[in-house]
Amino acid sequence: MSRINRHDKRDAFLAAFAQLGTISHAAEAAGVSRDDHYAWLKKDPDYPRLYAEAGERARESMVREARRRAIEGTEKPVYQGGKRVGTIRDYSDTLLIFLMKGAMPETYRERIDITTDVRTAIERMTNDPEERAAAMLEVERILSEARG
Repeated sequence: MSRINRHDKRDAFLAAFAQLGTISHAAEAAGVSRDDHYAWLKKDPDYPRLYAEAGERARESMVREARRRAIEGTEKPVYQGGKRVGTIRDYSDTLLIFLMKGAMPETYRERIDITTDVRTAIERMTNDPEERAAAMLEVERILSEARG
């Protein structure tokens, strides 16, 4: 196989991967095997960078499509009596939530508040007064560090 031909197949795979987002689909579209992809990762010094760039384009495409479905919506057919009578625009609240969590994690991240009685928990773990005291000191140290 000539160098030009090998790069043509590699480049076809990378273009397909950027569009399709999976190795299997890209390999099928480019007419190569998944093994070719893994061989290029090992043997072609430029390939890891090119593959990462194609992956970034694939991720951007997914975000763009998720945003379109969440904000612009998609047309869904409406049927009545077995006949199509029109369409409605359907929006994806779920996709919008994920986009918001990704774009603004400080505002929309999942939060869990845990409240416990540390003294009671330590008392359940040991009857030894010295171990209890050492455990309480460690809890105080951790809380002190957490407060800054």
